[in-house]
Amino acid sequence: MKLIATLILVLALHTWTMIHFEGLSLNDSLWLTITSATTVGYGDLSARTVEGRLATFILIYLAGIAILAKCAALYFERRSEIRERKYKGEWSWGMENHVVFINCPSEAGEEYYFQAITQLRSSHLDISSAPVILLCNEFSDGLPERLRKLDVVHSARKATDDNALQTASVLTANTIVVLARDCHDPESDSLSFDITSRLRERGVKGRIISEAVRDCNRDRLRKAGASNVLRPIRSYPELLIRTIVSPGSEQIVEDLFDSLGEECVRYNVRFTVSWGDMIKAMVDEDIGTPLGYENRKGEVIASAHPEQEVNTVAVFVIVRDDNLQSDQQVQDKLESRLAL
Repeated sequence: MKLIATLILVLALHTWTMIHFEGLSLNDSLWLTITSATTVGYGDLSARTVEGRLATFILIYLAGIAILAKCAALYFERRSEIRERKYKGEWSWGMENHVVFINCPSEAGEEYYFQAITQLRSSHLDISSAPVILLCNEFSDGLPERLRKLDVVHSARKATDDNALQTASVLTANTIVVLARDCHDPESDSLSFDITSRLRERGVKGRIISEAVRDCNRDRLRKAGASNVLRPIRSYPELLIRTIVSPGSEQIVEDLFDSLGEECVRYNVRFTVSWGDMIKAMVDEDIGTPLGYENRKGEVIASAHPEQEVNTVAVFVIVRDDNLQSDQQVQDKLESRLAL
């Protein structure tokens, strides 16, 4: 800034000397000064008096051109420094309505991030196009190119370091994901609890998704400020992305993996009927909520059109623990209902 101020002063002084010694107008003096300082030199105007030529030699050739070159060099050097700092994760980002991932999985972190963010970009919801910041120190030598191509940047700091959260613009983030550092180590929950609580203490209003290695720590994370809590399933990053784009859906997906309260059951029943009638019959008979079916070709179909005729050999249903039935019971109930 000092160089720029000095340059402006030199150019202004030369413009004045051209007016004073050469008798040029302000416009012509400015034109002569600029074309001389930038070494363009069209030749349409030039200093003719001894005083004017001496002023041009001192102010432009000795000072102005050198200062302008120095300003340009500093500018490009600064741009290069900024690119290098961004590449190495040393930049403090100023973003809004973005997604922040905190911590990096201890195993295959790059691959997990690539799969997860690819899934995020594949969604049709608005948040799928949001910029992504990774807050972790695993990529201090530079973010892999395949992640940068997904519009991902990073801050190579630990979330527990002072001011690390600020570099990721957490206060203006849409969603913040606190990943378990080690999905097999219950002590990771302590770190997630600390980060989650500090985010809320800083005034974060966005949604916070935290992973819990142990189910017994879920309530503690919610009390600390987590909007959604889920298990760290590294081989299935789609579960995490479902939580980002459709909050609450992770609970439904998790229910498919356990037998607490309800579970996904395969009922081997054979029918040729519209899928809409099948859904209605199962709900009316309090059998459960159908998710999909297997046809006679062995294909598993989910979300069929209600008017589509289906030939089932099995139906996959979410069923309450106290409502489990045998295949024959379900077959008989459906036959009776569909015959009406």
